[in-house]
Amino acid sequence: MLRIFSLNGRLFEPLLPRTSPGRAAAQDELWSRLKVKADEVKHGPAELEPLAEWVRGIGTAEKLDLLVQQSLGRLFVETFTATEESVAAAHMVLEAASSSNFLKMLGWRISGRLERGKALLASMVNGDLVGVIAMITARQLIVDGLHKMRQLAADPALRSSITTDAAVDGCLFTVTNVVRQAKTSGEVGVCPFRRGSLFFLELGSASKGAENRDLVFLNQSWSRCPAEKWVPALLEGVWTRVLATLLESVTPRDAN
Repeated sequence: MLRIFSLNGRLFEPLLPRTSPGRAAAQDELWSRLKVKADEVKHGPAELEPLAEWVRGIGTAEKLDLLVQQSLGRLFVETFTATEESVAAAHMVLEAASSSNFLKMLGWRISGRLERGKALLASMVNGDLVGVIAMITARQLIVDGLHKMRQLAADPALRSSITTDAAVDGCLFTVTNVVRQAKTSGEVGVCPFRRGSLFFLELGSASKGAENRDLVFLNQSWSRCPAEKWVPALLEGVWTRVLATLLESVTPRDAN
């Protein structure tokens, strides 16, 4: 995992240790920057129309991948333009992180294909590794959310009864697992563990309860996601545009 989420000897920032110098400051700076952008997108500006159009039912899954990666890329480089190659590179890295196909992964590593894919993504955001991992992992989570939103929008009864907050919350997804390493020896229940032990926390399932939604972005953790405000704002902005257009398409006769 560390090898996959690194480039030229540099670990992607979300995998850096809690005590890594500059980590917290960089995280806070990005959080603040994305908070400003969240305030801009939550009201559904025109730039979100391509995503809203897709949610209304126009376009393929491939088109959505391009649109989402481009939206993320432009958080780091204003002129970022997603391509089929950049989306394919993101899919490859994500697959490498979860695949059990050892021979396929070994082939990618030996051939250099995986490193070239990461290098391509890095070159498109001026070497910003936060931007790279956003285009890999955050892209997929937002894509999943917009697929769910498309289902909501296709159901007239549901979209007219659900609140915007509920629609956004239903379209928020998080990573399946996060990994943590024990700094000291200890015991969980009756199971002892040693210093350095790895723990896989099932974040995806743990965050599903209404009382646990803060786990989606680890809001209360030292490793909180810097996009915790921007992603919900993006979904809110898209949903706002979707509803506005669908309401305009309803004639007085239809409304009666």
